Amino acid sequence: MGAKMRIRIDKLTQHYKEMSLPLKVSGWFFFCSLLQKGLAFFTTPLFTRVLDTADYGIVSVYHSWEQIIIIFITMNLADSVLNVGLVKYHDNKDEFQTSLLALEFVWAAIMSFAFLLGYPFLYPYVRLETKFVAVMLTHCFFWTVMCMWTQRQRFEYRYRKMAAVTLINTFGSVALSVVLVFFMEDRAFGKVLGGAAAVVIPGIFCVADCLGKNRKIKPQYWKFALKYNIPMIPHFLSSVILNQLDRIMIQNMCGLNQAGIYAVAYNSASVIYIVNQALGASYNPWMLQRLRVKKYDHVKETVNTILLVYLMALLVFILFAPEIMRFMASRDYYEGIYMIPPVACSMFFILLFNLFSPVEYFSMKTKFMGIASMVSAGMNIVLNAIFIQLYGYLAAGYTTLACYMIYAMTHYLYMKKCCGRLGIPGLFDHRKILLMSLAVTAAALVSAAIYPYYLLRYFIILLMCVTGFFLRKRIRDTVKRVLSA
Repeated sequence: MGAKMRIRIDKLTQHYKEMSLPLKVSGWFFFCSLLQKGLAFFTTPLFTRVLDTADYGIVSVYHSWEQIIIIFITMNLADSVLNVGLVKYHDNKDEFQTSLLALEFVWAAIMSFAFLLGYPFLYPYVRLETKFVAVMLTHCFFWTVMCMWTQRQRFEYRYRKMAAVTLINTFGSVALSVVLVFFMEDRAFGKVLGGAAAVVIPGIFCVADCLGKNRKIKPQYWKFALKYNIPMIPHFLSSVILNQLDRIMIQNMCGLNQAGIYAVAYNSASVIYIVNQALGASYNPWMLQRLRVKKYDHVKETVNTILLVYLMALLVFILFAPEIMRFMASRDYYEGIYMIPPVACSMFFILLFNLFSPVEYFSMKTKFMGIASMVSAGMNIVLNAIFIQLYGYLAAGYTTLACYMIYAMTHYLYMKKCCGRLGIPGLFDHRKILLMSLAVTAAALVSAAIYPYYLLRYFIILLMCVTGFFLRKRIRDTVKRVLSA
């Protein structure tokens, strides 16, 4: 048995050595993402049992505001503008990154000062103590710096440093949060302080590593970054509003306890978002490369396979919701189980956007992306204001699903417009995408009704697993095709 195991290990080692560099980077990126989300998922049961629903509500609202404020503090300079700039200025990548880092520092300093100065006027809306805000602003800066550095490492296939920094941040965040939650009197503050403190040291290293290569700052790179990113801010902000504003509105309309319950259910459902991130990390470069060389074969087949497999995994996840919720939290949170189906199904429509967006980015016309996203975000505010008031905080899950459907549809229409402008033939199988979207919507509406029927749930789960087994060759071919790009 020992000899057989050694042979298997040797084969796996040899297979790893023979993998292409892009495939290794994709693998390590997926592993680090999986570890980050996995630790967050598996430590949630600990925090939900140590923090009461009100404290967990404070933590949830803190993270919601952070996702909104980081856009104004950092302009999301670690997002697509960095990758586009590294391609555009490929002969001066060090100067471009240093200039972007300097712009980040100046902008963050000015905006942080202005935010703290005006916070007494914002407090009635944010409702977080000043100490939370100070920690938030520090975390926003160092997190963006670390993301900029990580993106550069991934761009140049330097996966070892990237993995090391990510792992230090991941384990440090969990360890510090656990220690501070148990030893600080204000446990909610201990939870957020631990996560923020763990980013500072890796962030300082990333700054030093960047400045060690080049210290030249060129205004032309600032001009490019501002011209590209400022029109994207409505898109960034709208995306965050779709994802986070419901918790803030629940806090204001229903209370911190309900915000805490909703947050646990939402976090449980959105754990599947890690699959979206892993797919995006590999699919986006593959799709952009196809668009650049005008090679559109296999796109429909690849997208259809991704969506079908994702749909089946999503259904299995939703049907396991009662067991997931019992694992994630104490009985105080159990009523949130009915939030999982609509929120989980929202991830399917986020995936659709991720599949369409490379065409939009490739067109370099980013203004309409902001408009399309703002329509969905505006609908989310309106629907939440109406239906939370009428039906309570559980309605937020279904308004979120409806708005992500609008989000995917508006970006689909803009993607088609971009295809027409670029002279690209139909890339996607619209009929199959529509059928799968209808299946997801039906699952969100009816799955909760069968939660009490264990045998029926397990039979459907088994059916999905068997279907996945028969599709294994198609799945394997799709994974190889995308990862080997």
